[in-house]
Amino acid sequence: MADWPVRSAEEADLPATAAAWLRLQQFHHSLGLAFPLPVDAAEKWLGSFQRSLGRFSFLWVAGPVGQPGAFLLARVKQSAAFLGAVQVGEISDLYVDESLRGSGLGAQLTDTALQKFRELGLHSVEVQVQAGNQAGLDFWHKQGFATDLTLVRKVL
Repeated sequence: MADWPVRSAEEADLPATAAAWLRLQQFHHSLGLAFPLPVDAAEKWLGSFQRSLGRFSFLWVAGPVGQPGAFLLARVKQSAAFLGAVQVGEISDLYVDESLRGSGLGAQLTDTALQKFRELGLHSVEVQVQAGNQAGLDFWHKQGFATDLTLVRKVL
């Protein structure tokens, strides 16, 4: 097991984290993710949360500075008014390098996010799992998550 504490990402971690995110997206596309993957997707991904880090988005990593072997991106969002307008946590991305899977880093990162969401008094936490990613679904069930909703999509 890697003996790496979970920590908030530093600026020096962002390039390696973005590269890992891109590998994660390529895996999701291999399973059939229907959205296009722009050439500059990793940069756009970073831009989607950098300004709100520490307030509405949180990026935790495990590994040496500049070379994290795992990361988790979490966000806070609000449900629709007709669903109570409650604040909900979203774990939008979790990546653990293949060589580190089974080490407990994914669970440690998840526990860190859940603790933060509890501190913020959020209603619940949600995760989207790409269809066909049975190992991912099994991981989330092991962390205490229950399947609540199934999304279907038709590409036009």
